[in-house]
Amino acid sequence: MKYITTLLLACSFILLGASLPAQDDGGGSFGDSSSASTSAGNGSSSSGVGMVVGENYLLKPSDVISVEIYKEPDLNKSVRVEGEGSVSLALIGKVKIAGMTVAEAQSLITDLYNRDYLVDPQVSVVVVSFSSKVVRILGSVNAPGVVDIPPDRDLTLTEAIAGANGVSRLGNPKSITIKRVDESGRASQMEVNFSRILTDPNVKDIILQEGDTIWVPERII
Repeated sequence: MKYITTLLLACSFILLGASLPAQDDGGGSFGDSSSASTSAGNGSSSSGVGMVVGENYLLKPSDVISVEIYKEPDLNKSVRVEGEGSVSLALIGKVKIAGMTVAEAQSLITDLYNRDYLVDPQVSVVVVSFSSKVVRILGSVNAPGVVDIPPDRDLTLTEAIAGANGVSRLGNPKSITIKRVDESGRASQMEVNFSRILTDPNVKDIILQEGDTIWVPERII
Protein backbone atom coordinates (compact mmCIF):
# COMPACT_ATOMS: atom_id res chain seq x y z
CA MET A 1 0.00 0.00 0.00
CA LYS A 2 2.85 2.34 0.85
CA TYR A 3 4.43 1.57 -2.55
CA ILE A 4 1.20 2.38 -4.44
CA THR A 5 0.82 5.71 -2.58
CA THR A 6 4.40 6.73 -3.42
CA LEU A 7 3.85 5.81 -7.10
CA LEU A 8 0.66 7.89 -7.27
CA LEU A 9 2.43 10.92 -5.76
CA ALA A 10 5.27 10.64 -8.30
CA CYS A 11 2.83 10.50 -11.23
CA SER A 12 1.00 13.58 -9.89
CA PHE A 13 4.24 15.60 -9.78
CA ILE A 14 5.12 14.55 -13.35
CA LEU A 15 1.70 15.59 -14.68
CA LEU A 16 1.85 18.91 -12.80
CA GLY A 17 5.28 19.74 -14.25
CA ALA A 18 4.11 19.01 -17.80
CA SER A 19 1.15 21.39 -17.42
CA LEU A 20 3.22 24.38 -16.19
CA PRO A 21 4.32 26.99 -18.81
CA ALA A 22 8.00 27.26 -19.68
CA GLN A 23 9.91 29.61 -17.35
CA ASP A 24 10.80 33.02 -18.77
CA ASP A 25 14.58 33.45 -18.98
CA GLY A 26 14.41 37.12 -18.08
CA GLY A 27 13.38 38.72 -21.37
CA GLY A 28 16.93 39.42 -22.58
CA SER A 29 18.22 39.16 -26.11
CA PHE A 30 19.09 35.47 -25.60
CA GLY A 31 16.16 33.19 -26.20
CA ASP A 32 13.68 36.02 -26.69
CA SER A 33 11.37 34.53 -29.30
CA SER A 34 9.31 37.71 -29.66
CA SER A 35 12.43 39.69 -30.59
CA ALA A 36 13.50 37.03 -33.03
CA SER A 37 10.14 36.98 -34.80
CA THR A 38 10.13 40.79 -35.04
CA SER A 39 13.58 40.80 -36.62
CA ALA A 40 12.64 38.06 -39.06
CA GLY A 41 9.46 39.81 -40.12
CA ASN A 42 10.72 43.31 -40.83
CA GLY A 43 11.27 42.67 -44.54
CA SER A 44 15.06 42.85 -44.39
CA SER A 45 17.27 40.07 -45.70
CA SER A 46 20.68 39.12 -44.36
CA SER A 47 22.34 40.62 -47.43
CA GLY A 48 21.11 44.05 -46.35
CA VAL A 49 23.09 44.10 -43.15
CA GLY A 50 25.40 47.09 -43.24
CA MET A 51 27.49 49.20 -40.93
CA VAL A 52 26.05 51.66 -38.47
CA VAL A 53 27.24 55.23 -39.08
CA GLY A 54 26.31 58.59 -37.66
CA GLU A 55 23.47 60.49 -39.29
CA ASN A 56 25.93 63.14 -40.49
CA TYR A 57 28.17 60.70 -42.37
CA LEU A 58 28.56 61.81 -45.98
CA LEU A 59 28.92 59.18 -48.69
CA LYS A 60 32.25 59.26 -50.52
CA PRO A 61 33.81 57.71 -53.62
CA SER A 62 34.90 54.10 -52.98
CA ASP A 63 32.21 53.56 -50.33
CA VAL A 64 30.16 50.43 -51.04
CA ILE A 65 26.42 50.61 -50.43
CA SER A 66 23.69 48.00 -50.53
CA VAL A 67 20.39 49.05 -52.12
CA GLU A 68 17.41 46.81 -51.39
CA ILE A 69 13.79 47.26 -52.46
CA TYR A 70 11.12 45.39 -50.56
CA LYS A 71 9.55 42.60 -52.67
CA GLU A 72 11.75 43.54 -55.65
CA PRO A 73 14.72 41.15 -55.30
CA ASP A 74 15.77 41.59 -58.94
CA LEU A 75 16.54 45.25 -58.24
CA ASN A 76 18.66 44.67 -55.12
CA LYS A 77 22.29 45.56 -55.62
CA SER A 78 25.57 46.19 -53.81
CA VAL A 79 27.54 48.85 -55.62
CA ARG A 80 30.64 50.98 -55.13
CA VAL A 81 30.43 54.77 -55.36
CA GLU A 82 32.46 55.71 -58.42
CA GLY A 83 35.16 58.35 -58.59
CA GLU A 84 32.76 61.03 -59.84
CA GLY A 85 30.40 60.25 -56.99
CA SER A 86 27.68 58.19 -58.66
CA VAL A 87 26.34 54.65 -58.49
CA SER A 88 24.73 52.61 -61.27
CA LEU A 89 21.40 51.07 -60.30
CA ALA A 90 18.90 48.87 -62.12
CA LEU A 91 16.34 50.74 -64.26
CA ILE A 92 17.24 54.25 -63.09
CA GLY A 93 20.89 54.18 -64.21
CA LYS A 94 23.51 56.46 -62.67
CA VAL A 95 22.63 58.40 -59.54
CA LYS A 96 25.04 60.88 -57.98
CA ILE A 97 25.07 60.40 -54.22
CA ALA A 98 28.56 61.42 -53.05
CA GLY A 99 28.28 64.24 -50.53
CA MET A 100 24.83 63.08 -49.38
CA THR A 101 23.99 61.41 -46.10
CA VAL A 102 22.70 57.84 -46.27
CA ALA A 103 19.17 59.10 -45.52
CA GLU A 104 19.36 61.68 -48.32
CA ALA A 105 20.62 59.08 -50.79
CA GLN A 106 17.84 56.70 -49.79
CA SER A 107 15.23 59.42 -50.28
CA LEU A 108 16.62 60.33 -53.73
CA ILE A 109 16.71 56.72 -54.92
CA THR A 110 13.18 56.16 -53.61
CA ASP A 111 11.91 59.20 -55.53
CA LEU A 112 13.59 58.06 -58.76
CA TYR A 113 12.06 54.58 -58.59
CA ASN A 114 8.68 55.99 -57.57
CA ARG A 115 8.65 58.48 -60.45
CA ASP A 116 8.55 56.04 -63.37
CA TYR A 117 8.96 52.42 -62.32
CA LEU A 118 7.44 51.40 -58.97
CA VAL A 119 4.46 52.32 -56.83
CA ASP A 120 5.43 53.50 -53.35
CA PRO A 121 8.71 51.55 -53.23
CA GLN A 122 10.27 50.72 -49.86
CA VAL A 123 13.97 51.33 -50.44
CA SER A 124 16.70 50.57 -47.92
CA VAL A 125 20.24 51.92 -48.31
CA VAL A 126 23.04 50.83 -45.99
CA VAL A 127 26.81 51.21 -46.10
CA VAL A 128 28.56 47.87 -46.60
CA SER A 129 32.14 49.15 -46.52
CA PHE A 130 33.86 52.51 -46.37
CA SER A 131 36.57 54.12 -48.45
CA SER A 132 39.84 53.61 -46.64
CA LYS A 133 41.17 56.61 -44.71
CA VAL A 134 44.30 56.12 -42.65
CA VAL A 135 47.16 57.87 -40.89
CA ARG A 136 50.64 56.40 -40.51
CA ILE A 137 52.47 56.18 -37.21
CA LEU A 138 56.19 55.46 -37.37
CA GLY A 139 59.17 55.53 -35.07
CA SER A 140 59.23 54.63 -31.39
CA VAL A 141 55.75 53.24 -30.87
CA ASN A 142 54.90 49.71 -29.86
CA ALA A 143 53.01 48.85 -33.06
CA PRO A 144 54.11 51.12 -35.95
CA GLY A 145 51.95 51.09 -39.06
CA VAL A 146 48.61 52.52 -40.13
CA VAL A 147 45.60 53.50 -38.03
CA ASP A 148 42.15 53.79 -39.61
CA ILE A 149 40.23 57.04 -39.34
CA PRO A 150 36.62 56.31 -38.26
CA PRO A 151 34.21 56.90 -41.15
CA ASP A 152 31.85 59.19 -39.27
CA ARG A 153 34.03 61.21 -36.88
CA ASP A 154 37.48 62.72 -36.41
CA LEU A 155 40.56 60.88 -35.21
CA THR A 156 42.70 62.55 -32.55
CA LEU A 157 46.42 62.17 -31.98
CA THR A 158 45.70 60.51 -28.64
CA GLU A 159 43.50 57.90 -30.32
CA ALA A 160 46.07 57.31 -33.05
CA ILE A 161 48.88 56.79 -30.52
CA ALA A 162 46.62 54.40 -28.63
CA GLY A 163 45.95 52.58 -31.91
CA ALA A 164 49.71 52.04 -32.19
CA ASN A 165 49.74 50.57 -28.66
CA GLY A 166 51.33 53.70 -27.22
CA VAL A 167 54.77 55.29 -27.24
CA SER A 168 57.51 52.73 -26.66
CA ARG A 169 59.83 52.75 -23.64
CA LEU A 170 62.51 54.48 -25.70
CA GLY A 171 60.18 56.96 -27.39
CA ASN A 172 60.10 60.69 -26.73
CA PRO A 173 56.46 61.84 -26.41
CA LYS A 174 57.56 65.46 -25.95
CA SER A 175 58.76 65.88 -29.53
CA ILE A 176 56.33 64.15 -31.90
CA THR A 177 56.27 65.36 -35.51
CA ILE A 178 53.16 65.36 -37.69
CA LYS A 179 53.71 65.69 -41.44
CA ARG A 180 50.77 66.73 -43.60
CA VAL A 181 50.37 67.12 -47.38
CA ASP A 182 47.52 69.34 -48.59
CA GLU A 183 45.44 68.92 -51.75
CA SER A 184 47.90 70.95 -53.81
CA GLY A 185 50.75 68.63 -52.80
CA ARG A 186 52.44 71.12 -50.49
CA ALA A 187 53.91 69.49 -47.37
CA SER A 188 54.04 70.99 -43.90
CA GLN A 189 54.86 69.67 -40.48
CA MET A 190 54.32 70.52 -36.84
CA GLU A 191 56.01 69.46 -33.65
CA VAL A 192 53.75 68.39 -30.80
CA ASN A 193 54.43 67.86 -27.11
CA PHE A 194 52.21 64.85 -26.60
CA SER A 195 52.96 64.72 -22.88
CA ARG A 196 51.27 68.12 -22.43
CA ILE A 197 48.17 66.90 -24.27
CA LEU A 198 47.92 64.06 -21.79
CA THR A 199 48.60 66.04 -18.64
CA ASP A 200 47.41 69.62 -19.24
CA PRO A 201 43.61 70.03 -19.49
CA ASN A 202 44.08 73.39 -21.24
CA VAL A 203 46.00 71.86 -24.16
CA LYS A 204 43.72 70.65 -26.95
CA ASP A 205 44.22 67.34 -28.69
CA ILE A 206 45.28 67.38 -32.35
CA ILE A 207 42.70 66.43 -34.98
CA LEU A 208 44.42 64.33 -37.63
CA GLN A 209 43.67 64.29 -41.33
CA GLU A 210 43.76 61.56 -43.93
CA GLY A 211 47.32 60.84 -45.04
CA ASP A 212 49.03 62.38 -42.00
CA THR A 213 52.31 60.78 -40.95
CA ILE A 214 53.19 60.82 -37.25
CA TRP A 215 56.83 60.33 -36.29
CA VAL A 216 57.78 59.49 -32.70
CA PRO A 217 61.55 59.93 -32.17
CA GLU A 218 63.71 58.14 -29.63
CA ARG A 219 64.75 59.90 -26.47
CA ILE A 220 68.27 61.28 -26.42
CA ILE A 221 70.04 59.50 -23.59
